[in-house]
Amino acid sequence: MGVIREYLKSAISSIRNNKGRSLLTMLGIIIGIAAVLAVLVIGDGLRAAVTGEMSALDVATINVSLDVAKTDKCFTPENMEAIERNMSCIYGLSPSVSLYGNGKGTKKSYNLSFSGGSDALSENGQNKILYGRYFTRDDVNAANYVCVISQISAMKLFGYENAVGETIEITNGDITKDFTVVGIRENTSMDESYAEGEDPSLQGDVPYTTVALAYNKDVNTMFTKVTAYMHKDNKDEAAAKMKSVVENVLGIRGESAVKVDASSGMDSTSDTILNVVTAVVALIASISLLVGGIGVMNIMTVSVTERTREIGIRKSLGARTSSILTQFLAEAAILTFLGGIIGIILGLTLARIACAMVDFPYTVNPVLVIVVVFISTGIGLFFGIYPAKRAAKLDPIEALRAE
Repeated sequence: MGVIREYLKSAISSIRNNKGRSLLTMLGIIIGIAAVLAVLVIGDGLRAAVTGEMSALDVATINVSLDVAKTDKCFTPENMEAIERNMSCIYGLSPSVSLYGNGKGTKKSYNLSFSGGSDALSENGQNKILYGRYFTRDDVNAANYVCVISQISAMKLFGYENAVGETIEITNGDITKDFTVVGIRENTSMDESYAEGEDPSLQGDVPYTTVALAYNKDVNTMFTKVTAYMHKDNKDEAAAKMKSVVENVLGIRGESAVKVDASSGMDSTSDTILNVVTAVVALIASISLLVGGIGVMNIMTVSVTERTREIGIRKSLGARTSSILTQFLAEAAILTFLGGIIGIILGLTLARIACAMVDFPYTVNPVLVIVVVFISTGIGLFFGIYPAKRAAKLDPIEALRAE
């Protein structure tokens, strides 16, 4: 322990005697550590924000699809209702179909992209009705020309939010239909995103049967995939029963034609995207760590050149090669350790400010901080090996001759 203490004291003394050079050596490490840590903490905050929003929704979904290579059956309105009757643990089933066109209101015309589905869409957790109502099962069964639009869609088409009772004239090709607005729902981020820009598109929901009627399609042969909506506490029960119920109702038991996807869906997709984005940005930021490590090697190499005579004197007085090597490695490790600590403080500060600005939770993983400390110290040891070996291998006689 005494020998190690001496090495550390000697390394610290050298750092103090060369403050400017030591600061330059640490600068790259400080910037690299701060950048990587800030990115990772902000990424964790973004993930926590997304997870919090998803968990706040009480609604879960299960996708049910039919393998068209194994059956020619489709989901009809009748058998969807039969499945719902046998699945008391779900709110309902909804197919998905889109209605595109140009929508004309009393104020202006816009491109429209409406989602066709059943009344079960009202349970998806994102359809908070502010004015009027959502379309009902009766609307679906009768294929009524009704729609539910977002706040921003109402403002764009009619100039005010409470546009319940207004009519939207939707034209697609040579087909024009009038849809009555029965409800205004709260904006989602997608509504706002699509409604702005150079080519805005307004979002809304309509009965899927109405879309089929408008396009002269047979609603009994349109759908091989539906989504089941349920309370999140009932998801496991619904997933366990769904395949058997669908096979019985459609009369395809034993054909292995029903696929039930009970994965987290948006949770897993968003988490994967966040992981990829965070990893890519962290990788880019970590390039500065590599640059910082090269800086350590350069500055330490200069230090060896400047202290050649000192090294010669120490070796002539009996200092071992291993002692010289250890001292220079200790110096490099201390520099990068200190740089890592400063970088951590700077990175956490930047992350806190960024999280506060974008309203993300500020969460710090202690393990991440410890890993960063070890990484910064490891960089010093790795990039300090070359100059340390160079110092240790100096011939004492040649070193003493150096000016």
